[in-house]
Amino acid sequence: MSNEQCVILKGQRDGISVVLDKNANFTQIETALRQKLAGARRFFDGANAIVSFKGRVLSAEEEQTLLDIILTETTLDVSFVESDGLMLPAARFTSVAPIHSVLTNSDTAFYPGCLRSGQLIKHGGSVVIMGNVNGGAEVRVDGNIIVLGELNGMAHAGALGDETCFTAALVLQPTQLRIANIITYIPPQCKVTREKAKPSYAYVQDGKVFIAPLL
Repeated sequence: MSNEQCVILKGQRDGISVVLDKNANFTQIETALRQKLAGARRFFDGANAIVSFKGRVLSAEEEQTLLDIILTETTLDVSFVESDGLMLPAARFTSVAPIHSVLTNSDTAFYPGCLRSGQLIKHGGSVVIMGNVNGGAEVRVDGNIIVLGELNGMAHAGALGDETCFTAALVLQPTQLRIANIITYIPPQCKVTREKAKPSYAYVQDGKVFIAPLL
C-alpha cells in the first residue's frame, strides 16, 4: 500500500478529520501524514481547529505522535482532539507548538463549535463551549460548564463531587443536568421556545439544584 492511501485529510467546519487506514503499519501512517501536511500546509495556516482521528483505534502514544506531527508541520491552533466521539482538550497533550485556545493556567478549556449527538467532552477543569450542545451530546467536567448557545444534551459539572460548581447557558434546556452527585431534569412542559428562553444558570443550594436567570 502506498503512503498516499494511508492517510486522508478532510476539512470540516470546526477543524480537520484525519482518516487513517486500519491495515497500514504505524510507520507508514507517520510518513504519509507528514507528506500530506507538507503539501497542504498553506490551507491550514493559523486556523483554530478540532482534530478528529478516524478509521482505526489509536493508543495514547500513537495519538500523541500524530498530534505532534500536525503541530510541527502546520500552524494550526488545535483546541480539542476527537477520537471515537470523545473530545479531550489538546492541553492534555505535550506539544511542541503553543495551544492558544486552551487556558492551561486557569484550567479552563474553550471548545470552538457545536457538540453533535454522540460526542462527549471530558475535562479536569471548566469548559466554555462556543456553540450549541445538541441532544445526544454530553459534557462531563470537574469544574463549571458555560455554553454560549443552547444546552440540549447532558451536562455534568463538578464531576468529582464539588457542589460549588455551576452550569450556565444562553438556552438552558438539558435532557439531564447534574452538579456533583445531584441529578435533576427539566420537565418537557417547563421548556420554552428558543425565542422565549433567557440566559440561565444552575447551581446547588441546600442539596438541591436551582435554576436562576443570568440577567
